[in-house]
Amino acid sequence: MIDTMHSELPSLFTFDQKQRNTLNVSGLAAYVQRPPRDRVGWIHVRQVWLPGWQPAKWAYEVQHIEVLLQSYEKVQRYEAEGLDYEPWEYLMLTQYSAFLTDQLASVESVFAQHMDRPEYVRHPDHVGWPYESPNEQLPAESWARWSLIRRAWVACLLSIQQQGMEVVWDTPGQPLHGRITRVGFGDFELTTVTAQHQLWFANRSEARLYQLEQEGSVEILWREPTTRIVVDAQTLPVWDDLQTQWFSLVDNEPGS
Repeated sequence: MIDTMHSELPSLFTFDQKQRNTLNVSGLAAYVQRPPRDRVGWIHVRQVWLPGWQPAKWAYEVQHIEVLLQSYEKVQRYEAEGLDYEPWEYLMLTQYSAFLTDQLASVESVFAQHMDRPEYVRHPDHVGWPYESPNEQLPAESWARWSLIRRAWVACLLSIQQQGMEVVWDTPGQPLHGRITRVGFGDFELTTVTAQHQLWFANRSEARLYQLEQEGSVEILWREPTTRIVVDAQTLPVWDDLQTQWFSLVDNEPGS
């Protein structure tokens, strides 16, 4: 749904012509001026095409993201070293929101909530924004949401491990029955009566994870969240490089 609420807010925070030109070509972004401790955040806007609207139209997609500073510094190191990596695997989101609007005033009012001066709003490359292409069709799922779903999967595995549940990892022709004994950054370990099996997060779309009930029924333990399901970044585990394990932000701070 196109946002209209933000456009009702009066604002003296306006983009100049150069910024408007940059927005139309490359998008705009800025650092959040006063993020919480050990965090870095951005506001980002880009034009996206909405073919499903009647009539189809261009609109602005505005995103607010905040990540753990530790994870952002790691991505910067990988970038400097020229490594082949997916930044949204490593960026540990602690806040994420997005909305669509066809009003530039709505965009400006959101930026104004997080910084004092419009001069801070620049080309995304100049403020370290994890880049997404402007002027494209709105994807069904943003990279930020993909990152959150990946961590929701981690939360599911950690819960199963903590409960000591016996589960079945069922891939075509190779069901494995055992307990999850380790959850790593991109893989987990399922221990059966005969062996330990290393399984990869990326293969979850090819498998079913379920528990067999005593009466023989099956309880599915993981379903990929649909776009209608809100995934709250603050409730999800984050990876701590210092401890090489997942932590809950609700109970712990990484590296503490």
